[in-house]
Amino acid sequence: MFKFKSSLKALGVSVLLASTGVLAAPPAVAQSLSEVLAAVKRDSDQMSAADQARLREFQQDTASQAARMAEGRAALNAAEGRAAALSNEFDANEAQLGALEQQVSEQAGDFQELLGQFRSAAGATMPEIANSFANFDYADRVDAIAEIAEARVLPTRAQLERLPKAMLQEMIAQSEVKTFTATVNGIGPEGSNAEAELIRIGVFTAATTDGRELVEVRGSGSDTFLQAFAKQPGGAYSSSLSSLIRSGEGEVVRAPVDPSKGNLFGILGDLPSFGDRLQQGGAVGAVIAFLALIGILIGLFKVFTLFTGGAAMRATAKTRQAGTGNPLARVFEVYENNRTADVETLELKLDEQILRESPRIERFNDIIKVLAAIAPLMGLLGTVIGMIITFTAITIYGAGDPKLMAGGISVALMTTVFGLVAAIPLLLIHAVVSAMARGNQQLLDEQAAGLVAEKMEAIHGGRA
Repeated sequence: MFKFKSSLKALGVSVLLASTGVLAAPPAVAQSLSEVLAAVKRDSDQMSAADQARLREFQQDTASQAARMAEGRAALNAAEGRAAALSNEFDANEAQLGALEQQVSEQAGDFQELLGQFRSAAGATMPEIANSFANFDYADRVDAIAEIAEARVLPTRAQLERLPKAMLQEMIAQSEVKTFTATVNGIGPEGSNAEAELIRIGVFTAATTDGRELVEVRGSGSDTFLQAFAKQPGGAYSSSLSSLIRSGEGEVVRAPVDPSKGNLFGILGDLPSFGDRLQQGGAVGAVIAFLALIGILIGLFKVFTLFTGGAAMRATAKTRQAGTGNPLARVFEVYENNRTADVETLELKLDEQILRESPRIERFNDIIKVLAAIAPLMGLLGTVIGMIITFTAITIYGAGDPKLMAGGISVALMTTVFGLVAAIPLLLIHAVVSAMARGNQQLLDEQAAGLVAEKMEAIHGGRA
């Protein structure tokens, strides 16, 4: 039907073209309808021949596909038969293997029970050996024991002896202090891995031979590795390690030992340093530290000036030498200048000079006292700010995570500590400075009173 419609369409188009040509062309070149009909028949015959060829090709392809389908089904049946045969063979082999294992178990007898105890002991011992620093000195112990513990065949006597030998080796290693070379994570440039020479104290502590890096054991089982601490514990631990490294053979020294094989040293390294404490105090803590520093410097300056001034005044009191080098010398200078004046005038002149000297002696004392009073107040201010920070964190995030409140609590506590630490020495310095200043003033008053008394004795003695 499709072919017939196509032929009709072609015929119609041809007739239309022919009609158009008849109308448009000159009479000399016009085509007859019979010629058009003949051309249409030729086209129709050609199209029918092409369709017949395609039909024959399709029929041939259908036959070829049927043949290939038959071949595929035959191959599938053969594969299914082979799979069934292999499955039967596998079941037979499993049954034979079970029978052989049963035979081995019966023949092994007590040796099989010994193997079970070996595996149990290996399971309990291997974690301790793997997490020991000696494991990096005596390599491949864990893998050798694990190979026996996980094997399905009966081990030899030599293989069973690996576990007690490893345990004995571990006990001997606990009393050793020796050096070895191993790969340490985080010790190379930019935190990379690098080979390093380490000193081992028993099976508990290990550090580089320069004493700068303490290391710990990370990982589990056969995947353990050495890792340098991100923050090294300092102070007495570093100095003790340095003493151990520099010690000679037979010398007895004290050295740090971490029974947890690194956990305690890690906790010590995480403890905040003095710089961390200053940062926890925040801006208020920095202000308190600055005020304390200014107060202490002023106090030390006052102690120095009052001590040297007092020594000079005591020396002048012995020589009674007038001058301008110290307050008492200036008082003697006033006495010498007014020696001929009456007693009342001389006393007033001396009092006037003492009043001039008193501010110089007591200068900066009030500043130290004010700073000693401000420091705890600043600490109280920091405490209030820290509590505000804490309650703000609780309001926003809740009280489920204590770390969210740690920042505010640190500010509150550290500023209080800073205020007290600043106030206590400032109060002591102020007390010392005030006592020294009173002593110097008392020396001036005593010497001035002595001068007046001498003047009065001289007057009364002349009258007598």
